[in-house]
Amino acid sequence: MAMPLVRPKIRGQKCKAGEKMPWKERAKEMYFESGMRVGEIAAYLEVSRQSVSGHIKSLPGYEAERERRRKAGAIQRRAYKNRKNQEYRKQDGVTGETLRREHDMAALILSREKY
Repeated sequence: MAMPLVRPKIRGQKCKAGEKMPWKERAKEMYFESGMRVGEIAAYLEVSRQSVSGHIKSLPGYEAERERRRKAGAIQRRAYKNRKNQEYRKQDGVTGETLRREHDMAALILSREKY
């Protein structure tokens, strides 16, 4: 008869079968050192996203890490927007001549409407 698989307990926390450290310790390491997102950690550890999120929010360095990630995301968004704007400008082919021509056409249309 086969023995049922028993998961060991370390300091009151459950471990997945075959793991050396509890999921809370691994989640902390993955979030702070590896830079993984909560959803990725939850999927990797096979724990609910809410559990991982709740645990990480209770850790002492969470606010500083959250702020660091927020600033890094803002910098990435700014760089992405700049790249996209440059691509759009290249596609449009806007030059000084095309701007002058467009301005002249708009002035003609407006002067006709006025008089």
